[in-house]
Amino acid sequence: MGKKSFAMLLVVSIVIMSLVAYFKAETGFLVGNIVPELIGVCVELLIIIFVFDVWQKNEEKNKKIKVERRLREFLIFFLKHNFKDYPPSCQSGNFYGKDHEQNQECLSNLINEIEQKGLQENVVLQVQSYCESEKEIFNNLIPVAADLTNDHFKSWVRIAFFMNAIASKSETTSHASVKILQNIKRFDKESFTSGLYVGAK
Repeated sequence: MGKKSFAMLLVVSIVIMSLVAYFKAETGFLVGNIVPELIGVCVELLIIIFVFDVWQKNEEKNKKIKVERRLREFLIFFLKHNFKDYPPSCQSGNFYGKDHEQNQECLSNLINEIEQKGLQENVVLQVQSYCESEKEIFNNLIPVAADLTNDHFKSWVRIAFFMNAIASKSETTSHASVKILQNIKRFDKESFTSGLYVGAK
């Protein structure tokens, strides 16, 4: 039996027993002693259910925030390792979840820079080397991303896909890098919208 069904059963039981106690108040032991006790037990169970539900939701959210933080660490390393030579306006700094607006702006600037000028040869080699060595880690983290929201999962799958495409050279590094950055933006946006980041209120 689900939590909601059990709570509804308790509410109905309280109502029925209250009606019995009200209309049969003069009759002896069952109505005078047992029914009030049962009503008290049902009320206590309802309180426990609601308190437990709030606690469980908080625990689930804290767990998701920890998962998001671990995944974000890989994205931070990708950005810092491959695009550290770009102008400050393209640098997302620490890429913390609470710096959402700055993250989005810097990633947009970086995407525009790559789309307009392409990637320099040394950056192409860096990105290719990074994707070759880290693609399996990103692939293995897909089930972890699935524990967050649907958009987190979709963005992570696409990041992994384009990393594999760079490693296998089935896509140009510039095009695939832009796609990866767009999906990092999507990941960051979803974290902010869902309140799943360190420091979320």
